[in-house]
Amino acid sequence: MEFQAELVSRFMGALGKPCAWIPWTPSLPDAPIGEWVDGPNGACYLRVREDLGVDGTSLAQRERAFLTWALRSSRGQRDDKPMVRLRNCPARHLVDAVAGLACAEPVREAAASVPLSAYPAHLVAIEWSARVGRAPEPRESADMVKRVTEAYVEASAWQFFASMPLAIASVSRSALCHAWLSLGHAEMDVRGISALAAQIASALRSEAMIDARVAISGVIRTPQDAPAGVAMLELARREALQRATGAAVFGDDPVRMALRWLDDTAKAAFLRSVSAISEEETAHWPEGWGEMASAMVHANLNLSEAARSLYMHRNTLLARIEKLREASGLDVRRGTDAFALFAATALLEGQSALE
Repeated sequence: MEFQAELVSRFMGALGKPCAWIPWTPSLPDAPIGEWVDGPNGACYLRVREDLGVDGTSLAQRERAFLTWALRSSRGQRDDKPMVRLRNCPARHLVDAVAGLACAEPVREAAASVPLSAYPAHLVAIEWSARVGRAPEPRESADMVKRVTEAYVEASAWQFFASMPLAIASVSRSALCHAWLSLGHAEMDVRGISALAAQIASALRSEAMIDARVAISGVIRTPQDAPAGVAMLELARREALQRATGAAVFGDDPVRMALRWLDDTAKAAFLRSVSAISEEETAHWPEGWGEMASAMVHANLNLSEAARSLYMHRNTLLARIEKLREASGLDVRRGTDAFALFAATALLEGQSALE
């Protein structure tokens, strides 16, 4: 059990009160560690870890205040590395920074700590766990991460953290493009950067036996963009965690990311607008409707290409599209309908994956 969770457990035990743990799902506010939020039916929850909270409804106000102080003062919360502290920053503060609004202090501190010497540039975050078999020394793991990564892309600066297996690299835009082109691919685009990130993660697994996750920020064009850059990197890192994927690039799936930032009311209204003329709820639409919508969008509405990506005959796909049209009133052969269904799919997948 981590230190913060053990601290809360012992405190509740000393008071003779039950320690009711709760998973910190997206239905709860994205609060920083040590902050209290209102739960359902008048409950009061404390965020103890990124994925864990505790029901503190039975605690008095002074007892809650003590826990807040203890968690925010505990080890791991006072790390001297701003990029490490950023992981506890609420998502709404990160989104504000990306949008160019006033930045919260953790975002400003992280931006000031990033060694960006050339523009335009990207930030690359690499997180990893111990190799299969013996756990290597932290320095050994860091050296392997750097060596394997630089075999693919040249980094102008590196940051390593003693408190956790995390590395941050600064990569110029030209170096990123060169890395992609040197692998024999066409002109760089967001899909190319995503594929490159996935290749680096795969190489770390196969060559260094490290289970790594790679996240890449959007482009940082000027020094004034640095807060937005570190916020983009952190959002991409969280997106990789939420998708349970080895690589994520900020902007590689803007629909999914934007929908994740909506509040519950807006999400419910959007889903209702998609199914506005359907007599059936989306859960009762023909099986695989989301995969069809995604395939049509990614195939630029090319029916034959979409069918190939779904490993089915074109006529089979046509028949399923017609069933979906009859059930939903939406036809994925039309651009606006396909995009609406694609967005609904991203939203529903995001909910089911995180709840």
